[in-house]
Amino acid sequence: MFILLILHLLMALAAAAALLRQERTPATALAWLLAILLVPFAGSILYLLAGYRRPLHDVPATDAEPPVGIERMLWFDCATRIRHHNRVEQLHDGSEAFAALIAALQGARRYIHLSYYIFADDRVGQAFGRVLMRKARAGVEVRLLYDAVGSWKLSKRFVRQLRDAGVEVRPYGPLRFPWFSPRANRRNHSKIAVIDGNTGFVGGINIAERYLDGDALGRWRDEHLRIEGEAVMDLQRLFAADWLQEGGTLTSDNPDRYEPTIQTGALPLAPLQIAWTREDHSRHTLNDLFAQLIDETRHTLRLSSPYFLPPPALYEALLRALRRGCRVLVMLPDRSDVWLARRATDSYLGRLLDAGAEIYRYEGGFLHAKRLFVDSNVASVGTANFDYRSLDYNTEATALLLDPKSIEQALQRFDADLERCRRITREEWHNRSSIRNTGDRIARLFAPLL
Repeated sequence: MFILLILHLLMALAAAAALLRQERTPATALAWLLAILLVPFAGSILYLLAGYRRPLHDVPATDAEPPVGIERMLWFDCATRIRHHNRVEQLHDGSEAFAALIAALQGARRYIHLSYYIFADDRVGQAFGRVLMRKARAGVEVRLLYDAVGSWKLSKRFVRQLRDAGVEVRPYGPLRFPWFSPRANRRNHSKIAVIDGNTGFVGGINIAERYLDGDALGRWRDEHLRIEGEAVMDLQRLFAADWLQEGGTLTSDNPDRYEPTIQTGALPLAPLQIAWTREDHSRHTLNDLFAQLIDETRHTLRLSSPYFLPPPALYEALLRALRRGCRVLVMLPDRSDVWLARRATDSYLGRLLDAGAEIYRYEGGFLHAKRLFVDSNVASVGTANFDYRSLDYNTEATALLLDPKSIEQALQRFDADLERCRRITREEWHNRSSIRNTGDRIARLFAPLL
C-alpha cells in the first residue's frame, strides 16, 4: 500500500507540474488538479489522455506583421496573411469535390500532399489510391497523412499497396496500446490537399463513399473549396508542419520544388485568408476568430454546423449579437450520427430561441457543412464544427472568403439550403417535456468530450 501511495504521489506531481506549465483558466486548472490528486492513478492517466497539451514548434512566419484587425490576429497565431490573387471554386457535395480533386491529382507534375481525417478503404478511397499510386510511379512526390482514429478502418493491406507504389503514408497520432498517448484526445480533423503549390482544397468532405452515396442519415450535404493561387502556400505550410510533426521529411534536390509556379498576374483579385488550429501557439485561434467575427456582425449572422456545442465564449457572443438586434440564423441537421451530441445540442437552443435566434433543422439529408457568415462581408468555410472538440482539441483549417462575389455565391447556397429546412419555434420548444429537458442538460455535461 505504501509503495502504491508513493507511485500515486509521483505520478500526481509529474502531471500537476505539466498542468501548471500550461496556460489554463483557473477553473479548468483547478478541476484537473483535483482529479489528479484525489483519484489515484486514474486522474493522472485521464489528464495525460485528455488534458495534456504537448508543446510544439509554431508554423514560422513568412511575411511582415500586418497592422490591425483580424488579419493581424491570424498572423500572430498562424503566420498567415490575406492573399489577394486567387481563384475560388465552391464545391457543394462529394461528387463535385471528388471530380475536382481527381482532376487536380491527375494533373500533378511535382508533388501531391493530402491530409484527411477519414481516408476510407472503400470504392472511393480505392479510386483515389489508384490515382496516387499511378502518380507516384510516374515520379511525382506523393504524401498522405491520415488520422489514426478517423481512419481506423483503413486496412494495412491498402496502406502497404500505397507504400509499395512509392506513396509516403503516415498516420497522425497513432494509438499504440497498452501505452498511453497524451495525444489520444487530439485528432487531425483537417481535410486539405495541395498539388504542386498551385492548387489547394479545404472543407468538410473526407475521402469516403458516404459523401457520394449517403448512408442511413440520407445524402451528406457539405461544402468544399478548390483554391488556385497565393493562399495555397499557406495550406502547404500547414501540411508541412503536421507532416514533420509525425516524423516525415520534405527533402528535394531542388529547394524551389514546393514553391508555386503559377503567375499571380494570371489570377483574379479574390482575397482570402487561411486560418487553423494546431497543438501549438494557434491552439485557440478558431475559437477566438469565430468569437471576433460574431462580435463584428452588425446585421445578420448565419452559421451551419453538424455539431453545435459552442464553448462559453462563442455562446455568449451569439447572445450578445442577438441583444444588439442582429438577426442570427443557425442551421443544424435534423438527424445526427452522434445521439448524445444531438441531445447536448438541444440544451443550448432554448436560450437562443428566447433571445430571438432563428433555429433551422435541415431535412434534405445529413448537414455536414461548416459555414459562418458575417453580414455580407466575410464567409468562413472549413473543417471546424461549432463545438469543443473542433475548437479546443483538434487540428482544423478554414478559409475566410473576403471577395464579394465568392461570399454572394456562398450566401445563395445557404439560402437554398434554408428551403429544405424546418424552423423550430419557441412555442414548440417550450412544450417539450421536463424529462427531455433534464436529459438534454445531463448530456450537456459531456459537451467538452463529444
